[in-house]
Amino acid sequence: MSDHVRMLHASDVHIENGPGGDKGLVQLVDAALELEVDVVVLVGDTFDDNRVHDTTIAGFVTHLERLRVPVVVLPGNHDPYMAGGVYHRTELPGHVHLITEPDGATVELAHLGLELWGRPHLSFADQSPLVDLPPRGAQPWQVALAHGHLVRYDEDRHRSYLITSEQIAATDRDYVALGHWDVQHDVSAGDVVAWYSGSPKRYASCALVTFRSSGDARSVHVDPIKLPG
Repeated sequence: MSDHVRMLHASDVHIENGPGGDKGLVQLVDAALELEVDVVVLVGDTFDDNRVHDTTIAGFVTHLERLRVPVVVLPGNHDPYMAGGVYHRTELPGHVHLITEPDGATVELAHLGLELWGRPHLSFADQSPLVDLPPRGAQPWQVALAHGHLVRYDEDRHRSYLITSEQIAATDRDYVALGHWDVQHDVSAGDVVAWYSGSPKRYASCALVTFRSSGDARSVHVDPIKLPG
């Protein structure tokens, strides 16, 4: 296990049909290769909807095949894991881990000393993305993936897929990778580092997260990334 792990965190790629519909994904994969990251996470709404053409889905697979590192994909509210949806109409490469269990699931990457937990969207109905997490696992670095809306004001409570700062602080994770907001935001709470990565498509943004350990010292550092326009 390395003394540091580099993770590219992205969400809301919103792949669409037609020319340029996968531009955000292409730039994201290019960035992952250039930065030589160890793992990539896609935290919801990778596709703009579940009705994209099969050729568009095939293009997604082709781009992911350019990567030789693990990719963890969490279905979001635009591309929920449901019958007839994008993820039922393709076979993903072996290094791509799709989270599909209704109550959430953990992806363990022991060679990186990393575990990632997330609860997928399974329909267009409301859900609570960041409740009932399992305890920390055996690996040194623990990450939660959640696609939803952070409550900042009382008027936020009428929205769907709510996440609170208290929930983030209570995760007992080293990092919470969030999706659903198109703009980058540091929403860390308590001792937990948490970010919305921003949308590669809409704001040409993602985040490089570095987990570093040296003896008893541990740190999580986030570098906002601006992709080419």
